[in-house]
Amino acid sequence: MNTRIVLPLSLLFVSAGSLANQESFGLVGGSVTYGESVFSVKDTPQLGAIPNLFYSGPIGFVDGSLASWQALPYVGLSANWRFAEVSDTFADLPNGIESRDGNGELGITLGTVGARLTYLHDVTSEHNGYEVQLHLGRTLETWLPPFTLTPFLEVDYRDKKLSNRLYSVSAREAAASGLKEFKADYTFVYQAGVIGLYEFTPSWIGITKAEFIHHDSESPLIQRDVGWSFEVGLTYRFAGL
Repeated sequence: MNTRIVLPLSLLFVSAGSLANQESFGLVGGSVTYGESVFSVKDTPQLGAIPNLFYSGPIGFVDGSLASWQALPYVGLSANWRFAEVSDTFADLPNGIESRDGNGELGITLGTVGARLTYLHDVTSEHNGYEVQLHLGRTLETWLPPFTLTPFLEVDYRDKKLSNRLYSVSAREAAASGLKEFKADYTFVYQAGVIGLYEFTPSWIGITKAEFIHHDSESPLIQRDVGWSFEVGLTYRFAGL
């Protein structure tokens, strides 16, 4: 089993009470993860660690690497850092496949942190493509008052330029890896899962998360239909006390 430190994954949840009152609500912390990437050639799940960051308030929100400033009601100016997905740092890629670097993005978000449509365009000349994200999440009370569950669903549309950067296999890579040469078109990515929060104290909140992801692509880089991860961690509430 490999142990790795990986970069932020989005903390996708919404505090229903905080949004209703437009109050600030923020968490920061870390989690231990266990799962399999769709790009990894190894069948053994990997152990890792991630930081968690979330903030929602009258001025906008921060959800992992995505930040949005609310310029108008339900309209936000957004910035995002796309961390590398196809990378030997985060997955065991086939031999001969080059890692794809991350990139910075700017765009716009319509809606709220829990129900939003976001357009993000590369501004670092890494691929000059764009992605459109539809994210839906809702926090539900449970039989145990300190514990809440937040199911979420996200559908991402990646244009041809972004998809080509992530999923294509060049002639040189094909010769080095033994995979078939592949030219990617636009791609849909589907993510679903559930997040559990347990309030140990008003300041300290435990987090658990199960997430599943599917890339709708015929790329030979994709080693399995569904990637998955489970995490457990602890966060500190820095806003909304």
